[in-house]
Amino acid sequence: MSRFWLVVAALLGGAVLEIAVLWWLADTIGAGWTLLVLVISAVVGVLLFRREGVRTFASLLQAPPEPDQIGQRVTDTFLVMLGGLLLLLPGLISDVLGLMCLVPFTRAIARRGVQALVGQLTRPYRDRADLIDLHLRPDTVVPGQTVSGESTGNGGGATAADDRTHRPRPDDPTVIRGEIEP
Repeated sequence: MSRFWLVVAALLGGAVLEIAVLWWLADTIGAGWTLLVLVISAVVGVLLFRREGVRTFASLLQAPPEPDQIGQRVTDTFLVMLGGLLLLLPGLISDVLGLMCLVPFTRAIARRGVQALVGQLTRPYRDRADLIDLHLRPDTVVPGQTVSGESTGNGGGATAADDRTHRPRPDDPTVIRGEIEP
C-alpha cells in the first residue's frame, strides 16, 4: 500500500472516530450540551491561537542566527498553525490535539515528535548533501600514499608492529569519511 493511500485511510479513520466520539458524547450528555462544548472549545482555541500565534511569529522574527534556535522556532510556528487548523475542524479529538499544539508546555513534546519525524524523513537527503559537500570542498582531500600489505619486514614498508600502533582503539570517536582517488 502506498503512502498516499495510508494517509487517506488515516484521514478517513480519524473522521469516523471524530463522529463516533461526538455521537457518544451527544448520547451521554445530550445534543445541546455537546454543541455547547464544541462552541466553548472553539472560542478558547481561537483565543489561545491568537495569543500563541502572535508570540511565536514575534519570536521567529526576532530569532538569533543560531540554527538550533531557528529550527525550534520554525517548528513552534508550524505547530501553532497546525493547532489553529485542528481547532477549526469540528470534533473533540481534533480540538484536544489542536490545544496540545497551542499550549506551550505540551507543544515542547509535540516539537520533539515533529523534529524526529522530519529528521527520519530527510535523513537520506542529508547524507547525500554531506557527500556532495565533501566533493565540493577542496580541504577534504588528504594527500597520502598507499602502502602495500605485502611488504612486511626490512623492505621499508609497514610492519605488523606499525599496523598495531596506528590502528584506532575501539572507543576512538574519530571517523574519517572520504574516498580513494587513483
